[in-house]
Amino acid sequence: MNQLSKVTANLLISLPMVALLNTASAATNNIHFLTISDIHLNTKQRHTMQIDPSSYDAHNDMDLTTFRQLTSLIKKNTGPDHVIPTPQFILYLGDIVGHQSSFSKLLQNREKFVTGNQKEVLTQLQQTFPNTPIINVFGNNDSLQTNYGDYTYQNKSPYTVALATGFKNGFLSNGTRCNTQTTQATMPCLTTQNTEYGFFSIKITPKLTLLGLNSVMFSPEHKPNPHALNSQLQFIKNQLATAQKNNAGILIAMHIPAGHNVYDGSAFWQDKDQQQFLNTIAPYHHQIRGILVGHTHMEEFKIIQTAGKAYGEYFTAGLSTSHGNSPSLKLYTLTKSKNNWAISDYTTYQVHKKNNTLTLSKYYSFADVYCKNLAFNADINNCLSHITFNMIKPRYTVNNPNYLNYQAKSPEAFYVPSL
Repeated sequence: MNQLSKVTANLLISLPMVALLNTASAATNNIHFLTISDIHLNTKQRHTMQIDPSSYDAHNDMDLTTFRQLTSLIKKNTGPDHVIPTPQFILYLGDIVGHQSSFSKLLQNREKFVTGNQKEVLTQLQQTFPNTPIINVFGNNDSLQTNYGDYTYQNKSPYTVALATGFKNGFLSNGTRCNTQTTQATMPCLTTQNTEYGFFSIKITPKLTLLGLNSVMFSPEHKPNPHALNSQLQFIKNQLATAQKNNAGILIAMHIPAGHNVYDGSAFWQDKDQQQFLNTIAPYHHQIRGILVGHTHMEEFKIIQTAGKAYGEYFTAGLSTSHGNSPSLKLYTLTKSKNNWAISDYTTYQVHKKNNTLTLSKYYSFADVYCKNLAFNADINNCLSHITFNMIKPRYTVNNPNYLNYQAKSPEAFYVPSL
């Protein structure tokens, strides 16, 4: 073999190794996670949930048969070379339990109703994704006490219910705790938890922490508890200060968003609570990578404006459809650049029913629609200054063919101004 042939042979041998290294590098620098919100299961419901409803209907909660069909559909479409890439973890953003518990005169035992529906959903999610960690955030309908009630009621809570379904920790299904030996390969892992009031912190990577908050306590519908509120605000401040010290990022996950409802202008939070929250996070806005929420069932986001930076409050539309949306879920992509993590994209998926058959498909990706022709440095927050409410309004109901024109009476609520 002459010298040129040897060089060629060596190059051919090394090419698979280069490809392998590039693939490993891409995997190390990108994380996918799935978000699901507002299932609102009512196992007692006898009518079938409408997949593409024509309007808001509080009675249109998730029935058990439809829930099992949807989880089967999601499982079938998730994995390598499928519609939904394999997620590293799943973030559930609250409201497992149906609205029926809030107004039914027939319901005599709320605790039994809430517990039964939570067990069904968490068990089904673990069966659908048996090897995928699930993070569980508290929603207002998930309180065993009352709608918008306390996280813990008579020594029982969504935390204890989750444990009964096989969660090894009530906030993180695999129960992994962070320690000095923890590496990115073994994350997500739990760092801090408050099982009485329902908030926690989970490391996604060594340089990115997710804060799971109980935003139900900020709602005007919740009976005030100053000790719980101050405990959570101090927790948030401590976590952000630590992230700032370590030049790390923070993702915030909670059910009820800050700001006002574009539907009618109503406030999601008490004004004073929102001001305290915004004042708490303001000095650390460079650490915040985004806020992930649910509650409205709509495909939307808000822009939180601070003196130094704008970042998004990104909603996951409901898997149930009582608010006029079609069923939906999201896949977020986190990308590492110069040792910092950011949300580089998310993809929204839509479910529709045609000829009595459920279909799941990609609806759109944020970067393709809102960051096109922009140098956004793999951080979708950098695209927000170019976006107006009219650009996002057509997508609110997740392409529901029977309710395309969402009635938004307060478009100014697209923004959450710093106070």
